[in-house]
Amino acid sequence: MKVGYGRVWDPSYPRNARIRAYLRDRFGADITVNRRWEGSRLRRIPHDIGSLLFGLGGKRLYVLAEFSLPYAPVLWLVARLNRGVFVVDGFVGQYETMVEDWKKARPGTLRARWYATVDRIACRLADLVLIDTRVRAQALAGAHPGTEVLSLPVGAPAWARPAAERGRRTGRVEVLYYGNYIPLHGLPVVLAAIERAAREVDLGVTLVGDGTPRPDVERQAARLGIAGLCRFVDPVPEEELAHHIRDADVVLGIFGDSEKARSVIANKVWQGLASGKMVITRASPALAEIADVCGAQLSQVDGESEEALVAALAEALVARAARPAAVEGETAAALEAYVASEYDRFGRRVEELLAARRR
Repeated sequence: MKVGYGRVWDPSYPRNARIRAYLRDRFGADITVNRRWEGSRLRRIPHDIGSLLFGLGGKRLYVLAEFSLPYAPVLWLVARLNRGVFVVDGFVGQYETMVEDWKKARPGTLRARWYATVDRIACRLADLVLIDTRVRAQALAGAHPGTEVLSLPVGAPAWARPAAERGRRTGRVEVLYYGNYIPLHGLPVVLAAIERAAREVDLGVTLVGDGTPRPDVERQAARLGIAGLCRFVDPVPEEELAHHIRDADVVLGIFGDSEKARSVIANKVWQGLASGKMVITRASPALAEIADVCGAQLSQVDGESEEALVAALAEALVARAARPAAVEGETAAALEAYVASEYDRFGRRVEELLAARRR
């Protein structure tokens, strides 16, 4: 089966890399990856439109990669001209990313309405829309009647597996945060909780990542008097990130207050759990998909206010200090089995759509 994978920003990004690997394994797919051009925006847009129109002919399945929803009409046209099935990966929506995550536009403005329109058009054109949790799938299907939406979990990459513990422990609880500094992650909550927990237990905190708000976060740490506990590290390759996870006692998830924060299972939650570490994150209905598999290794905290959330996170960090250090060895396999079952649902649906297109 020939597949056109449209406008991929980064072929190594776990989401599109995993989907492509699955299509190869299940269908023996011959996949042409259409890359986003890295030039200036003024030249990139016509270049990318042209490469989609003229570089992906003769395929049976067309997949629009995450981050590329504005190009849905172009790839939809190519799919229709070639009698192919058109799948949109809605993993990263325009509105939630630009308005809710990055605050590039205020809700209700013309720009925000444009982002919402891009999402809506992509959903209406797709034969199948992919999203990352069942909670989000239900919400997306409700917001776009007539759109078929399928949950396809993020899962954990192969490098996120239990590793041998580091050397002799000191009694300090090592806490790891990684990611960018957008509101989704709730860094103000994290730092306030660390300050509170550090009054009772010995903590060491490593924060891996970067972003425009990072200087503000570093200043907040200084104001709270915890700069000496915090080590800020620039983004690192996956191999080095695996070492940071290995050396941690706790991996922190997300603590923002947006709808997205309450409906996703973040990459680092999957990765921390698969690596056998305790993960503390904000409570989310989406976590019901994996909570039974993870047991006490997954700690969900919440609060009706930011102050209450800070208190709950601090309490969870203090409680972790009282538990014996342990690496859970069975979680990775259980999570992978769950993800594989969801991918099989996706594969069966693709087969059905392809068969219907041939008729």
